Amino acid sequence: MREQRRANGRFGFWEAARVIWMGGWLMGLLWIAAPGPAMAGDSVNAEIQNILKAGRFPELHWGNFTDLAKPLTQLYGQNADPLWFREGRPTPQASEMVESLAEADNQGLNAVDYDAGLLAKWLSGAPLQAGDAKAVAMFDVALTIAATRYVGNLYLGRINPRTVGFALDVEPKRLDVPKRVRELTQTPDIRGVLASLEPRFPMYHPLKEALLRYRKLAAELPHMKFGFPAKFKPGMSHKDVPALRKLLVALGDLKTLDPALGQSEVYDPALADAVKAYQIRHGLGNDGIIGKNTLARLSTPIADRLKQIEIGLERLRWLPDVRGSYIIVNIPSFKLYGAKTGDGPGSYDIEMNVVVGEAIDGHGTPVFHSDMSMVTFRPYWNVPPSTTRAETVPKLRRDPGYFDRQGFEIVTRSGEVVTHLDDAQLAALQSGQARIRQRPGAQNALGDIKFIFPNNDNIYMHHTPSVGLFQRD
Repeated sequence: MREQRRANGRFGFWEAARVIWMGGWLMGLLWIAAPGPAMAGDSVNAEIQNILKAGRFPELHWGNFTDLAKPLTQLYGQNADPLWFREGRPTPQASEMVESLAEADNQGLNAVDYDAGLLAKWLSGAPLQAGDAKAVAMFDVALTIAATRYVGNLYLGRINPRTVGFALDVEPKRLDVPKRVRELTQTPDIRGVLASLEPRFPMYHPLKEALLRYRKLAAELPHMKFGFPAKFKPGMSHKDVPALRKLLVALGDLKTLDPALGQSEVYDPALADAVKAYQIRHGLGNDGIIGKNTLARLSTPIADRLKQIEIGLERLRWLPDVRGSYIIVNIPSFKLYGAKTGDGPGSYDIEMNVVVGEAIDGHGTPVFHSDMSMVTFRPYWNVPPSTTRAETVPKLRRDPGYFDRQGFEIVTRSGEVVTHLDDAQLAALQSGQARIRQRPGAQNALGDIKFIFPNNDNIYMHHTPSVGLFQRD
């Protein structure tokens, strides 16, 4: 039985060859050429392997891709089969991915970084359409490099935040980038996959919308630099008032423009209300008087605001996925936001003003993340050693009575509490052999309550006896 099967197999093969040959020389040639596509595939694979081994792709905007060696190895494996081609043709996913890369600017990223224009040109070029092995390999690797970078940038951000002093002390966000890129090569919904990588904070999408609006404004509005006199008040006149109306209408602070007032140089009440709205948005109070700070904000180019929005989107990508109960302090706006069950920045239950410490040592308040672990009522204020040496000791030398008026006491290294001041105690404070603290009470710099969350910068939140500070802009 086995021998008969082998004989039938041999007969079937030669009979097929004879029938094809009898059909004419053209059919014979077609039969001989049948292994061709496999040979072409081998050529593409070899070209892909050569590009990956080189680690450089001079045609790309960021030609050195050695930083992507590991994910690219995972994606292509040993065979180096193309990821964006099926049966020798670019897949629908390839076209949609190129289109998505071209829209990277809408995310506050830069489409040039992902060679969107070059990839679109190659995609429609004759060599790629003809199935040229080198062209196929170059396009496939270039698109994979671009997709890998884009996926990482969209989820994690373009740069490491620590390189710009954004020391967010949290577990780094993690993403299986090769897995997501492979998903992009197969999914019928590339935009949906990419959207799932964006920050989910409520603040993020309004900021994206503002990016598009301000990009349009930057293209349409000329840069306006106003020359108003100091403390320009409602009722006064100036030649730049019509330009101010035009700007505030474009920004949305002036909702309607009375045609009768369009070219009026008088600073009218409606325009003053629009200036107040503008001032509130920029943390300037709302008196409607155009002083030095308001004038500086009004004269800021729209292109600068556009860059701020792009940086804001980038910073949101750095943040951990904050959900549930949280407190966020927005340092430059002097605001605190808190939520019981929120979804991160842009979603909150309480809002209040805060006072941020001055940058005594030339460094701003650091950005970090920590879990609140303790609340202390009627706390002591332990004066920081640097403040003790630079400010407190010199003040006590000039005015020893300041010690009792402020309710200070000294704590030695052995833990002894000293409630009197002399030269020996001052020397111990200056050398760091002792520390000074302020007792709880009406004068205490921390007020009635202190919120503690462990961090390396000795930062905490507290009340203050100087409650008038919260009324400042």
